Amino acid sequence: MKDLSSADGNILIADFVNVDAAGKVNIIGGGVQFLGFDPDTGMTAPFSLYASITVTLPSLDEASAAIEILLVDADGQPVTLTGPDGPNQLRFNQSVDFAHASNPAVQPPPMGFPGSSNVVMNFPGGLPLPAGSTYEWVVLMDGRRLSSTTFFVPGPAGA
Repeated sequence: MKDLSSADGNILIADFVNVDAAGKVNIIGGGVQFLGFDPDTGMTAPFSLYASITVTLPSLDEASAAIEILLVDADGQPVTLTGPDGPNQLRFNQSVDFAHASNPAVQPPPMGFPGSSNVVMNFPGGLPLPAGSTYEWVVLMDGRRLSSTTFFVPGPAGA
């Protein structure tokens, strides 16, 4: 997608998020800024991440874009966690086609009607992020920052 001036994104952390069969987003406990931490396991509390990206479609040409969601630390550097396959950055990439699906039995929306995409990521076991640190989830479209949300992982007092 060449013209990103008409793109908008929102991202939030919640206790739980899903998209139902009708395409509606269900958010429980949205707007989390402080993510709990279990010192016994070294894991954060379970959480979900929801991102919504909307673009105005001037035409049906070039209606796709590369969407990226990544976790960065307080210095803006991508967070890397070690897993069974070695170190990995917390990064989600997907090419999204914002064009409206055509159905001959249904009237299409007018030209320029916004196209949108929802991304939901659930972390039912939390993440192994160190307590006492600030992080930011960032949404990029074709490399341009659209939105972000910052959160803190508090640890035990006096730690």
